[in-house]
Amino acid sequence: MIEDELNIKRFGLVGTKLAHSFSKTFFDKEYHKTYPSPAQYTNYELASADQIVPLAKRLHLCGLNVTLPFKQSVIPYLNSLSPDAQTVGAVNTILFRRLPTGIIATGYNTDAIAFEACVEQYLPQHGKALVLGTGGAAKAVAHVLKKCGLTVTYVSRNADADSAIGYNRLTAETIAAHTVIINATPCGTLGFGAEVDIPYNGISERHLCFDLVYNPPETLFVAECRRRGAIVQNGLQMLCRQAEESWKIWNGIL
Repeated sequence: MIEDELNIKRFGLVGTKLAHSFSKTFFDKEYHKTYPSPAQYTNYELASADQIVPLAKRLHLCGLNVTLPFKQSVIPYLNSLSPDAQTVGAVNTILFRRLPTGIIATGYNTDAIAFEACVEQYLPQHGKALVLGTGGAAKAVAHVLKKCGLTVTYVSRNADADSAIGYNRLTAETIAAHTVIINATPCGTLGFGAEVDIPYNGISERHLCFDLVYNPPETLFVAECRRRGAIVQNGLQMLCRQAEESWKIWNGIL
């Protein structure tokens, strides 16, 4: 490795299916506006979470963003967690530090910070929320909603009576009673196939409906909720905000 290459900061995104992701495009466009040092951002499709830290060691990575399905499964392979990641129980950003004794991998959660920035102005008028999904992103969303005083119910295709309800139990009345609905699944994402399937006739202008999906910009969920007068957002603003927080961590700004 030549000297110029050693001076490049290397970052990336890890997941199993990354063709839909805007993270690299966003990084390549925005990073150098804020941080002048040479840097590269690469997508790494991996089969399992135990490959992440060895990848970082091999390629001299400084940091990684983490997406499906590794936000929770990567935790046992890290040396430590930030307080937010510990509380949420999920990691979407990893900082790698090199010491004489080896590499130190610390997990952070910038999803929660980004989601809260997107929705906090709307939440005081709401009391009950449905979070579609039970993965790492759903945990970050639920953490914010609970912190803001909302009662949260998870909805999952693999429902456990103690922790989530099944989609088959959703009725228009249930939807109407939960005026915040967050899609924290990949359903609707370009290349992932199925769309969110809920009783949209329960949606009204009283609702806040947030889809973490950003590609395409308008999913069926967003279109149906907007058509019924709800306040709607897709996940692009959240993506940008969590990326900014990740870069602060990687560059020691926080």
